Amino acid sequence: MAIITFTSDFGTRDHYVAAVKAKIFNFSPNIQVIDISHAIEQYNLAHGAFVLNAVFRDFPKGTVHIISVNSLSNLNDKFVAVKMEDHYFVGTDNGLLSLLTDKTYSSVELIYDKSQPITFPEKNIFAFAAVSLANGKNLYDLGPTMPINSLSKLINRRLKITKNGIEGNVIHVDSYGNLITNISKKQFEETCANRSFTILFGRENTSIISKTYSTVDAGMYTIVFNDLGLLEIAINNGNASALLNLKFDSKVSIEFVPEY
Repeated sequence: MAIITFTSDFGTRDHYVAAVKAKIFNFSPNIQVIDISHAIEQYNLAHGAFVLNAVFRDFPKGTVHIISVNSLSNLNDKFVAVKMEDHYFVGTDNGLLSLLTDKTYSSVELIYDKSQPITFPEKNIFAFAAVSLANGKNLYDLGPTMPINSLSKLINRRLKITKNGIEGNVIHVDSYGNLITNISKKQFEETCANRSFTILFGRENTSIISKTYSTVDAGMYTIVFNDLGLLEIAINNGNASALLNLKFDSKVSIEFVPEY
């Protein structure tokens, strides 16, 4: 069965999510629609990209992902359908989609009646495009082809890696207040090379990476590599962001004992 996922900054207070789903079911009543999140911080492209990037590869290849975050902020932004890593994405070319992959992707600009005002593209444009792709329509039948890798580009935060250190940032604060960084387990192990290390964050530092959150007592902080393989700072039964006074973009660094 074809799958469409839906991610937005709509929240759940209003009718917007239901209206998009209603449109989808009118086009294809038996299609499966799965909500990833509608609690993306409003207008926050980095948040939307993190959440979608964390999970889209877990869906079967060929899944279609509708993404709506800050969809109408710029009059010149195109509405697009994109194929990347054997998944399809439908949304606004506002930079968010460029944050999802470093691999080659293909895209088309969606065709619609530009003489009509567009205040709800998710319902009136994205739904039809997503259903078309989910039902097997070719990407290139949806609109004019764009040059390869030509979406509007935003740049993910980059690590600073030296022989004796890694400097990263908090790239997401989840609903528990856990601080997820852009330091991966792979990068850590390659740079560490079995050396001693110290992790520094805010006014704290530690030389211990735990296997689970519960290896420390309630109220104590712990460092883990999470399910995404990213270094995460958490407090057992607590909110690390609030208690450590750290937030999105806060600096997290690792110092290794120098090699001689």
